[in-house]
Amino acid sequence: MDQKSIISDDSSFIPPQLTDIRDCWDTIKHGIKHILEDDPGLTFRPEDVYSDCVNEKAFLYTSSVGFIVFVVQVDEFTKDRTLLIWLGYTYIKGDHRWVTHKEWFSNLAKEAGCRYLEQRSIVKELEPYYLKNGWDLSTRVYIKEV
Repeated sequence: MDQKSIISDDSSFIPPQLTDIRDCWDTIKHGIKHILEDDPGLTFRPEDVYSDCVNEKAFLYTSSVGFIVFVVQVDEFTKDRTLLIWLGYTYIKGDHRWVTHKEWFSNLAKEAGCRYLEQRSIVKELEPYYLKNGWDLSTRVYIKEV
């Protein structure tokens, strides 16, 4: 993905910039550790995110309010591409809700050749923001160790 004219629907919104994770690893690693502490169901390590970004399997976007890591997934049956918001982190909790910047996300997905945009989260409080901003609830995943 490259950074073209990805415009937001909010004039005060400063779009995150595509960033080389090697240039900000200490900051990003700290945020990823917080995400992993909050969601024990996640199985990756911060170094896995680093590796995927360096090898262009994932894409890091940063701004003054936080960071987002995207991956492109391809449906094995339809071949439709989905831009998955793998990780999203804000430095001040509740200070900035990126979900309201639907035009920026949609443009980024289109630029990446994706048909869909997807976000997964255990944060129940995000659901009203997503539904209010044009997202549909696709599924909930429940897991039980056996």
